[in-house]
Amino acid sequence: MGMELEGWKGKLYWFVEWITLLAVLQLLWTGLTLLGLLLFGVAPATVAMFTTLRKRLQGEDGLKRLVKIYWNTYKVEFIPSNKIGMILLSVGYFLTINFQIVSSLHGLLGLLLLTVFISISILFGMIVVNIFQLYAHYDLPTLRYFAASIIFSIAYPLQMISNIVGLIILYKLYSWFPGLIPFFGVSLAALFLTWMSSHIFKKDREAEEHTNLPYYSAGRGITS
Repeated sequence: MGMELEGWKGKLYWFVEWITLLAVLQLLWTGLTLLGLLLFGVAPATVAMFTTLRKRLQGEDGLKRLVKIYWNTYKVEFIPSNKIGMILLSVGYFLTINFQIVSSLHGLLGLLLLTVFISISILFGMIVVNIFQLYAHYDLPTLRYFAASIIFSIAYPLQMISNIVGLIILYKLYSWFPGLIPFFGVSLAALFLTWMSSHIFKKDREAEEHTNLPYYSAGRGITS
């Protein structure tokens, strides 16, 4: 448990504790992404990030224990999370290639294909924003996480809009202070998304009612 301090000392300790945790998680994310040769490391490292932050927001505040949760989650979820990662990578590559084709077309056909492309891209964006935090909260078949990410965005539109606005603000912050990226680039964004969704995930029954998903109350990762 954290130190019991009051007043400005308590707030300062809380702030330093969070800054330290975010920096450590960023270091772990970078190192384990590289350990997985980038391509196979980014998905499990990201899942471990969201899982660890979820545990922290639930009250787990021991740094060593959180690091252990991160590492164990990375190992346990390496193959399952890479299934999602490979699908996302493939779809992202497909959209990139097709954007070049669609942007070169003109007339009614070009407009029609551009509309379809934008619609698919929006759905893909919803999935990317939500899928890893949903993975940390729900126990679903791999492919269902993609549908669940879209359903979640539709069920909670204000949540999705707030997420996008927050990520844009973080992007602006990083563009103004690029020195923050190596230390907090991914971890701060993950904390923001996890904190935003925690208000919904705390209401298990409401989440089930809106998304029809089985809540995974135990969470992911090994905690002991």
